[in-house]
Amino acid sequence: MTLIVLNIAVSLTQWIGESFAPGWMTSTFALSREGMAQGYYWQLVTYMFLHGGIIHLAVNCLGLYFVGPEVETVCGPRHFLGIYFLGGIFGGIVQLFFGSPVLLMGASAGVCAVVLAFTTMLPELEITALLLFIIPIRMKAKWLGRIVIGSSVFFLVTGTGGNVGHLAHLGGALFGWVYTRRMGFGGPFWFQRFLRDRRRLKQQQEQMDPNEFISREIDPILDKIAREGIHSLTRSERHILEMGREKIAKKAGPPQYH
Repeated sequence: MTLIVLNIAVSLTQWIGESFAPGWMTSTFALSREGMAQGYYWQLVTYMFLHGGIIHLAVNCLGLYFVGPEVETVCGPRHFLGIYFLGGIFGGIVQLFFGSPVLLMGASAGVCAVVLAFTTMLPELEITALLLFIIPIRMKAKWLGRIVIGSSVFFLVTGTGGNVGHLAHLGGALFGWVYTRRMGFGGPFWFQRFLRDRRRLKQQQEQMDPNEFISREIDPILDKIAREGIHSLTRSERHILEMGREKIAKKAGPPQYH
């Protein structure tokens, strides 16, 4: 609620200020390549509190209102603010480096980060979403995240979304998803599963006695050598052969001299 009030207050100040000094608020506090080149690094944060109109402001505030409390309840205020602000900053950076040189303003990147955090934390939760803000549709939360991503990609590829920073939305959404996954929601990443399986396999191999290791690990490699030649072996298979040699050497014990 504090973020919503801040967004409303700053946006009203922006619109009133623009009537007295047109362009000053946006050129100073909205995010742009020119501003960053001049050292206006605060724009990475301040742009999130400016908005292009009442509808722009209303959409972002409604997004925070509906999913923000759920995310804050699950992960706590500190993580919630981290998702919102860091997601907004990351989304802004993505737009600056890879997108069109638009004057970026709005909380959308931070809100997208919070939405993806919500759908990652509670993917199976039944929610009611308003299609075009009018038609109520029941769906699981995970589909809301897919809609946010899919619509941003569609508008970005087709160029039909108007003067909107869709890359900022995607950057914020990506950050929210990664941040939440790193907190332990949604299961491990593919590379974490790969490293875990690799460690588990290594432990199993180390616990095998030489006879079992030869039967299960070495014999299939020897068959491959017979079929395809030693040059066909992968780095992993060569490592297994080396492990087998070490196991056999340990079983034989140190050499005895007479």
